[in-house]
Amino acid sequence: MNINISNKNKRILLAEGFFAGRKIMSDIIKLLGYDFKSADNGYDVILLLKNEPFDLVLLDLELKQSDGFETIEHIRRNFDYPINTIPVIAMTNKDFSSDFNQTYKDEGFDGVIEKPFSLDDLDFIIKDVLRHAEKKKKNS
Repeated sequence: MNINISNKNKRILLAEGFFAGRKIMSDIIKLLGYDFKSADNGYDVILLLKNEPFDLVLLDLELKQSDGFETIEHIRRNFDYPINTIPVIAMTNKDFSSDFNQTYKDEGFDGVIEKPFSLDDLDFIIKDVLRHAEKKKKNS
């Protein structure tokens, strides 16, 4: 795990549908040094994105009221720039293997991580997705 001071400058919106999972994920995100807020359903994700700035969304696919696929569809289609371009990482219990490039990317996700995952795996994907988002921003 490579925690550095730049993590503190990044703000994450954690969307986890289950209380125990949200508690564990909150502890992990704190350990990684990120500032964050959490939501337990897709509706709250939308409200938080409307009202607060975030650098990345960790989006559980099994949310109440609006699952992860419905939530990202709303983000990508109904928000204006820059919110509609926020990097979003899908969190799933399903084995996604090589299907990511097809299914998840087509749905608008910037990355995907399979549960359960290690602290290092989460740290890597967050930094990788944020790095790609920064490059994309600079090139546009």
